[in-house]
Amino acid sequence: MTGQTIMLNNRVYPYTEGLTITSLLAENRYGFSHIIAKINGKVIEDELWPDAKVSAGDNVELIHVFGGG
Repeated sequence: MTGQTIMLNNRVYPYTEGLTITSLLAENRYGFSHIIAKINGKVIEDELWPDAKVSAGDNVELIHVFGGG
């Protein structure tokens, strides 16, 4: 399906069939060790990322968590 999108970190991102949190992380080359993933405001546990389907119109947040001092 063409023309469909999601919001990824407050930016329009193209939607493709079968999109998951894991595939989004790979497509965007996220290599951070601590990431929080949310779909429509709901936190998705990391063990569920491969099966966490993203649908057209979803709001996805991938948040890199880091500490400082």
